[in-house]
Amino acid sequence: MAKPRWNEVKEKGGMLPLLLILWLYRLGGRWLIQCILYFIVLWYWLFSTASRKASLDYLQRLHVFAGEHSPFSHAPTMRQTYAHLMSFSQSILDKIEGWLGKFSQQDLQITGHQSLSQHYKKGLILIVSHFGNIELLRAIKAEHVQKINVLVYQKHASKFNQFLQKISDKANINLISVDELGVETAIFLEQKLAQGEWVLIAADRVPIHSNRVLSIDFLGEDALWPQGAWILASLLKVPVVAVFCYRVQQTFEVHIHPMSECLQLPRKTREQALNNIATQYVRLVEQHCLRVPYQWFNFYYFWNK
Repeated sequence: MAKPRWNEVKEKGGMLPLLLILWLYRLGGRWLIQCILYFIVLWYWLFSTASRKASLDYLQRLHVFAGEHSPFSHAPTMRQTYAHLMSFSQSILDKIEGWLGKFSQQDLQITGHQSLSQHYKKGLILIVSHFGNIELLRAIKAEHVQKINVLVYQKHASKFNQFLQKISDKANINLISVDELGVETAIFLEQKLAQGEWVLIAADRVPIHSNRVLSIDFLGEDALWPQGAWILASLLKVPVVAVFCYRVQQTFEVHIHPMSECLQLPRKTREQALNNIATQYVRLVEQHCLRVPYQWFNFYYFWNK
């Protein structure tokens, strides 16, 4: 039986749960939400077999890949999958607080901040993944009026924009729904970048209606990664940085990795250049997975085999 693709897996943390969590947060604060989440996650863990299996597959691959440097003392079991899902639920609460502006730059441990600060009010592409809590960027740019455009594949982008505005009229984030990253998207975004806005793109999920993918080794076995973000960056000719934001126990870390000042994909060596930049990014993802394994939030079968 074929494994479902990411877009065929029902998205967790949709609009209704977010609205409910927001209401409960305003009613009783973080403590109330944390108490409720233990039971919600337990129910989900018991009945979502596919997510449990996907989590266990990822955690066990990470353990084998890391060898003696594994973050686990023994091979992960279903017990660790519950901790993984709890980490995801915690990130939803962190997102709410991020959107509400509860974090400031002083709450973060930032590595590579200069790579962002030099691009305020200038065009910049931020490459992210479904890892940790990218909303922590709000805390970094809280003192700067910086517009961010987030490319998403879901069709509810307009509704989610409205949700963000309900939380804060200073969200300053615009979600743009696209089916594929290509020339048409580049033309649309070129004006945004020329106005000094940033564009945020996830580079860990393959396109729904395209075969523009690369097969790259991830945690010891080939997995498919999208080409779109890198093709778009080469067309737009602006600096590219990779950003990872996540919780480490009671602290938050933000890691900014410069990828390219102006990404070039020469026609004769285009495939190799694409593979090189994407592989560089995948190695960064591996690095952060080893550091905080429970912050990887792709709960579907990720590998080719």
